[in-house]
Amino acid sequence: MSVPSITQHFPFSPEYSTWEDWNGNITIYFGSQPIGITSEDEWQVGATQIMNLAVFASYPVSAPESFDNWQDWASSFTQIVNGPSS
Repeated sequence: MSVPSITQHFPFSPEYSTWEDWNGNITIYFGSQPIGITSEDEWQVGATQIMNLAVFASYPVSAPESFDNWQDWASSFTQIVNGPSS
């Protein structure tokens, strides 16, 4: 008997968002997780909190320090969680 896999989907693109909008959406969408709200100046702290959540443990999310800005990290995170688009 096979065990069904659980997949996440995060439908919010950082492309046209502010950090506050994107971080707020992920907090709402995954509200059962302990995601903190951080300012854009502290986006790496918020990104680290997000990537360390158990719900994302099976995803190879890169550390925010590897990115110059939150939009690039959030785009990478979203693509990894959602999978490649068709």
